[in-house]
Amino acid sequence: MPADGNLKAMDEATFRIVLVEDQRFMAEAVEAWLRQRLDCQLAGWATSAEEGLQLCLTVQPDLALLDVGLPGIDGLELAKDLLKQLPDLRILMMSGRVDPWTIWRVQESGVHGFIEKDQSPEVWLQAIQIVVRGGAFFSPAFKKTQVECLKHPEAFHKILSKRELQVLNLVASGWEESLICNHLKISPSTASVHRKNIRQKLGLHNDRELLSYARRWGLNQAVGGNTPSPLHGGKKDLPAPARD
Repeated sequence: MPADGNLKAMDEATFRIVLVEDQRFMAEAVEAWLRQRLDCQLAGWATSAEEGLQLCLTVQPDLALLDVGLPGIDGLELAKDLLKQLPDLRILMMSGRVDPWTIWRVQESGVHGFIEKDQSPEVWLQAIQIVVRGGAFFSPAFKKTQVECLKHPEAFHKILSKRELQVLNLVASGWEESLICNHLKISPSTASVHRKNIRQKLGLHNDRELLSYARRWGLNQAVGGNTPSPLHGGKKDLPAPARD
């Protein structure tokens, strides 16, 4: 990288970035920093997945910088839609979380990079440079979580089925059983069986231990609130785990 941190020295063509971040202060700070440090056109920024999707479809940016933790439909659900509708778009996710659940979802999403929000300007410049030019950038903390947690033989996605993972995520996120049953279109007795099977597979004895397990792996985060989504035309399922 050039000492001045300017991408223009590496590539004469400027590139356009769309930023999707719900915290206005953070968005404005990133916008100002991008304009100052990079030879790029900030094509715009949005505060929600719905706005971000429409913005990207309209301006056709080279890079989308997406916050994982958007309200309602989160950034990874948005990324899936963008990758389907704009296959040439480069996507760099950003987050303040590096728990196994978040990292696993990023890993399964097909995006091109991940960076923590508190990284130094130099690391941000490196990440953007690599991703926008066709490479992949995943932070050291991301890779550490992959190695130490997600590759462990007892990692959640290697033990639980797709449906069990869905149930555990919703239970740990505070959903009442009636809402879980309605969302997953299952009966209360089926939901009870899933909870029993989850405890047995994980070697847990009660719901308190179940919730403790979920918190340890970051599974107590509802994906995008699991709310009806105009991006998907209705209620959406949680992502399916990769089975080894």
